Amino acid sequence: MTMKDILQERLDMLGITKYEVSKRIAENRGAKKVTDVSSIVAKTLSEPEGRRYSNVAEVVKAMGGDIVIRWHNTDEKVAS
Repeated sequence: MTMKDILQERLDMLGITKYEVSKRIAENRGAKKVTDVSSIVAKTLSEPEGRRYSNVAEVVKAMGGDIVIRWHNTDEKVAS
């Protein structure tokens, strides 16, 4: 599953539109108009891999989420 698919699935699950996400971000930024951020949201949702991390994180947060990094390699440390 791609990041685009994950974001679209979340939109569908919440039952909201791109406009609603834009509205939430505009409110958080203190923007006067939703259109000030609507193109950023549309581009982020259509091609998240090609967007700035800060824009993707902002969209994810507006949809009630966080971005998590999980490292696959672990090092053991012996204390005794």
